Amino acid sequence: MRRRVTSRLVKQEKTKVVRQFWFFIVIAAILVSLFIFVILPNFINITSSFLGSTTPFTPKDELPPFTPTLTAPPKATKDAELLLFGYAEAESEVFVIVNGEELEPVVAQEDGSFQATTTLTEGENVLTTYARDAAGNESQLSRGYKIALDTEAPLLDITTPTADAIIQGRAQQNLQIAGLTDPGVKVTINGQLTYAKLDGAFGHSFRLNEGKNDLEFIATDAAGNVTEKKLSVIFQL
Repeated sequence: MRRRVTSRLVKQEKTKVVRQFWFFIVIAAILVSLFIFVILPNFINITSSFLGSTTPFTPKDELPPFTPTLTAPPKATKDAELLLFGYAEAESEVFVIVNGEELEPVVAQEDGSFQATTTLTEGENVLTTYARDAAGNESQLSRGYKIALDTEAPLLDITTPTADAIIQGRAQQNLQIAGLTDPGVKVTINGQLTYAKLDGAFGHSFRLNEGKNDLEFIATDAAGNVTEKKLSVIFQL
């Protein structure tokens, strides 16, 4: 009889312990949920507001973009309006400075490429660039690009031969042409190429055909300006 009573008490105690265990489990789950979904978000919002940031735990971008570069700008041009091409950090603002004057920025594409149009002044122009990203970081200033605006056609004087000259004898069939233009100018004589020296002088040997020979001279400077002249000589064996 005493054994039955003891066994019943033991079962009751076990049931009580199990109920307490599950009670504490439920309470713990409620407290954890309350912490995760209520207390923690409020704590983050309060901390973010206190720190002045709308995006908690987001590191501030303090890395400047890389310096933009221009792609093969010409050393000289005859066009005052010049279209520039280059590369910068993707989606950054690119600023071009021409002779100390800053132009309106352009935005680099997703691949980093950009285009900018500038107006040059006669003579040498110095261009530099820099970029600014969305966080306001600015790159270093690029090296200076020197571009000359030259709208004047080159000089072209033919000293030898003279127009309508009569050249005689087989020994004179290889005509020695001489002339004067601007330094470094490219000169073609009936399509045959030569270059002017530092003093502007140029020379070329041209083989004449018997009879009338028409000579066409074309001088082209680095900016693309062109001067043309034509003359004829007569060769007799």
